[in-house]
Amino acid sequence: MASTAERLVRLVNDNIEVDGQALDIPDDLNISLTEAGVSSLDIVALAKLVSQEFSVDFTVEECTSLKTLDEVVGFLDGKAD
Repeated sequence: MASTAERLVRLVNDNIEVDGQALDIPDDLNISLTEAGVSSLDIVALAKLVSQEFSVDFTVEECTSLKTLDEVVGFLDGKAD
């Protein structure tokens, strides 16, 4: 089974583009989607996808309050405990 990080990266790669290009997600996931240029509409869509993929409540507010994808992974892993 894929790790939380692998699943999240796949969701981002499959669904988020900036200026018509897929994001280049670093291995350490220390990337902020807003700083990378992801629109607020795409962040809302990603929050919904994360909720569905991981079967958790993940609000837009939570999505935007977590600064990096690494923090999102930590949040999701904490929900799984």
